[in-house]
Amino acid sequence: MRRFLLFLLLTPILLIAAAALLVPLLVDEERLLAIAAEALEEKTGATLSVGGEASLRLLPRIALSMEQVELTLPGEGQPDLSAGRLDIGVKPLPLLSGEVQIQRLALERLLVTVPAGPPAPSVDTSDLSDAQLDAFYRERRKAIKAAGEGAGLALAAPMALEVAELNLRDSRLVLMADAGQPDRIVEIKSLNATDLNLAGRPVPLSLALALPANEPGGTPVALQLNATLRLDQNSQQLALDQFQAQVRGATAKPLDLTATGTVDLQRVVADLDLGLTLGSARGEGTLRFASFESPQIDADLHLNEFTPALLALAGPEAAATKPASSDGATSEGEREDAGDAPLPLAPLRAIDTRAKLAIDSARFGNHEVSELRAQLRAVDGVLTLNRLSGQVHGGTLSASATLDAAHNQARLITSGKLDGVDLPQLLAALEAEPKLSGQASLNWQLATEGRSSNALRDALNGPVKIHTQDLVLKGLGIERMLCQTVALVNREQLAAELPADSAFEALTVDVQLADGKARLAPLRAELANIQLTGKGAAQLDSLDFKADFAARLDPGLAEVDPACRVNERYTAIDWPLECKGNLNGDAGDWCRVDSGEILEDLGKNEVQRKVKEEAGRLFDRLLKKQDD
Repeated sequence: MRRFLLFLLLTPILLIAAAALLVPLLVDEERLLAIAAEALEEKTGATLSVGGEASLRLLPRIALSMEQVELTLPGEGQPDLSAGRLDIGVKPLPLLSGEVQIQRLALERLLVTVPAGPPAPSVDTSDLSDAQLDAFYRERRKAIKAAGEGAGLALAAPMALEVAELNLRDSRLVLMADAGQPDRIVEIKSLNATDLNLAGRPVPLSLALALPANEPGGTPVALQLNATLRLDQNSQQLALDQFQAQVRGATAKPLDLTATGTVDLQRVVADLDLGLTLGSARGEGTLRFASFESPQIDADLHLNEFTPALLALAGPEAAATKPASSDGATSEGEREDAGDAPLPLAPLRAIDTRAKLAIDSARFGNHEVSELRAQLRAVDGVLTLNRLSGQVHGGTLSASATLDAAHNQARLITSGKLDGVDLPQLLAALEAEPKLSGQASLNWQLATEGRSSNALRDALNGPVKIHTQDLVLKGLGIERMLCQTVALVNREQLAAELPADSAFEALTVDVQLADGKARLAPLRAELANIQLTGKGAAQLDSLDFKADFAARLDPGLAEVDPACRVNERYTAIDWPLECKGNLNGDAGDWCRVDSGEILEDLGKNEVQRKVKEEAGRLFDRLLKKQDD
């Protein structure tokens, strides 16, 4: 009890003595400012200068306020820092020994101007020869490896100062661009952090910033972030315990991101668990980013849905589309001109990514793919799609492809199959006239090369096999057309109104793509009482086609209409069916039956039949005479 009473008596005496020692220091603002500037330069190398007034406050904490402050960082090409106001709150007891320990650092109207660095060496790979491109890839790999050996991220000055509380308001970061280019501006609305340290203790952080629109009428982008991180100077590891961010303006709807993981500051490698929300879209997965490794980006993501709006995450160039006409449509001429433009090979050559994607539902224009699975690898201009599968328009897709854009002639190899696609769904998605119903399946093995989309299309080479089920071609009544011709030959009138559509029991087509054409040979089709065999060709660019068929008639055709009855003379010949037109045109105008050729064939067959009959009778008479 006596010791406790002694402490009670000594405590106020010690506080009074400490205050007496601090007062001479605290009233000397210039001396305190000099100590603060010396401490700042010692720990960060930055030089502090004050162009405005400086004042000292003792309550509610010891704080030194300065106006018109400038910080000069050591080294060349460093940012210029200035602030309209800087408040430094210090701990009182360390001042006894002349040491400044910062309790609070607050800045208002901070302006950080980052000068444009020396132009990064850039190579326009579109102008290189194939041999030069191979050398470029080799040298780039060497440069990345060399840069990785000296990699490492610098620690921020406030972290080095171990500031207990950091506040920024109404500040701006200006990233100066090269001559002739607009500067990039980042407005820092607020930044708050506590217990900034390099000892691995949690650091809560909140940030609100905005990116003004790049052009008049553009949409500004706003970011709101809350995070908790831990930074260990000894291990050079940054642990991201919690990260929540919302981005507005980059996409039509706000984008919410969450992340946890670690960052190796020495190797510049981040391993993160991610989550995202964009409207009704949800996603989660893992992402590894390694600046000096291959692949640089390694992602394994699962999304409940995908829309092209997510491409905005890759930057404006990825999400931008060429404006069409005022009603949103793109004319045929504009599409053709775009198809003749060189492929964007240079950006593809800069990608070093591996990705595994699982998407429940993906929409590309009017096409929706469900249960989409994809595995891809892109490096040195070669994009390999090892697996692509999903459900599309009621059918099952399974495919693979390799796009080799490493050299000046892009080469594409693809194979796969699409089973049981619903043709009405497909035509509706293509906004085409619903001329077909039923299902179709196809498989392909194709290769092509070129420097534009149109060149790749025109150089397509390889087989495509197609077969259908329950196919109905609307507006083209093949059975009616042939019945009318048979009735004409029989010199009778049709009694019934025959269907204007053609219902196929089976249809198979072997397509050979080459020289900008699709050659159809053979083409086989079966209707209820008609069998068709033929061949033809279609132009890939214009979709103009021409096909010739030979039709064989079945006696059951009489069940359609008595005037369509056929005998052995009719079933013994090929009834020619000629079709030509444009696949986007009216199906009713595609085909016609050459009745003149049919009558000629029937006449020839009739003469041959009579000759055979007469020859038979003569032969019978000869045999009878021999018997007599």
